[in-house]
Amino acid sequence: MTWPAKLSAILFIVLTIATSCEDPSNIGLELDPENNQIGVFYQEISLSATVVLQDSLSTTNSGVLVYGNEESDFFGKTESIGYTRLFFNRDIARPKENAVLDSVRFLINMREVLTADTINPKTIHVHLLTEQIRDVDYFNFSSVAYEPTPSFSAKFDFTDRQDTIVSTKINNALTQEIFAELKNGRYFQDIFSFREFLPGLAFKAEEGENVGFSTIVGNNTGFIFYFKNEGDTVSRAYPIATGINFNLARHFSQVINDPTGTPIEGVTEPTTAYDVGQFVGGKSTFGMYVKLDMSPLDEFLDTLVNANFNQVTLEMGPLVNYSKDRLPPQFHMMFFTNETNEVLFRTDGLPMAVQPDGRTQVDPTTSEPIYSDQPALLAFIKDEKNYRQFITSHMNAIYRKKLVRKDFLLYPGSSTQDRSIIQSLRDYVFDQNTIKLKIFYSRSRSL
Repeated sequence: MTWPAKLSAILFIVLTIATSCEDPSNIGLELDPENNQIGVFYQEISLSATVVLQDSLSTTNSGVLVYGNEESDFFGKTESIGYTRLFFNRDIARPKENAVLDSVRFLINMREVLTADTINPKTIHVHLLTEQIRDVDYFNFSSVAYEPTPSFSAKFDFTDRQDTIVSTKINNALTQEIFAELKNGRYFQDIFSFREFLPGLAFKAEEGENVGFSTIVGNNTGFIFYFKNEGDTVSRAYPIATGINFNLARHFSQVINDPTGTPIEGVTEPTTAYDVGQFVGGKSTFGMYVKLDMSPLDEFLDTLVNANFNQVTLEMGPLVNYSKDRLPPQFHMMFFTNETNEVLFRTDGLPMAVQPDGRTQVDPTTSEPIYSDQPALLAFIKDEKNYRQFITSHMNAIYRKKLVRKDFLLYPGSSTQDRSIIQSLRDYVFDQNTIKLKIFYSRSRSL
């Protein structure tokens, strides 16, 4: 059997670390000792990780409202609140003065529902804002004032499906007041008068139900007033929603975290790497990311002569908080970082990240790490409950000194334009002892 065939056969075998004391360049387990021209070796390197808080994570106009009420051993108590303006549609005729209200429904367009318990219904509270959302940037720590008592609440069953449109019927003082003003028309002449009357809504989840929501902002999230004018035989409809066609109302999401008694209790300063012990994890919108310390590579690479990397795999997991109904982020981009604990950028302002295997890793014009909006992705393997990606080309570029070895900062998302980082409360936790580089490499040698 040739060595490539043998290499393919052993990819599914767990091998232990072995080193040779005869020649430092032969470090690793030799896979084909009978071949005296090309030595094939396997090396497994353990990595460590820290957690880093993002500084000033803007959640303005992400396209979704993120809200929830969760509790976990690692992250503690996390509450998120989604805030949004409303729109009225001038192209639709308002109720006439003699119109009669038939009913009012409130629609919520769900992007995802994160919970390990889909059996029990989940509660959503909607509060009326008492302060207007301004035309400024809002962050995951920002808030605006809202009425402490919900304008309405409803329970929804997400047993069969989570990405769906749900609705509830409302008949209360708020809907009666809105309908009266619709007929009067004084607050529906322009958007500024409208916002004085209806500043917007705040979405919240029920404490203790351990759930996170992402609601799509647009036509299908908001009120629909059904009414009859005098002489009508069927109801007409008038929407007041969080968007009209492609025009979305201004919105943002806030995250409030209480980590008391958890491993991250001492994580307070942004852009600071914290060693939190055996377990590490990240959480979207909260803005906590994992930083991988890649420095163990330095000593290993310094021992090699005439080496070529055949396959290098980065793995971490299985996750310790996995639930089939509450999936973690599907992908992570592996951005370059250093002691600043922030994403590093090229001289042209574009971010540096690991590029997919088989692609150029270095910009031939500038000799900087090459940029693409589709970098290599650390992908979640559902069946194995872990993250994995090949970084062979990246490793070869470092070994040949075309790239300077950097640490990795793991960002949720599938591209540099992906906004997953501020579109959910997805999280993950894993044991540091499971972070491995699994390296197959060959070394040429004399006859």
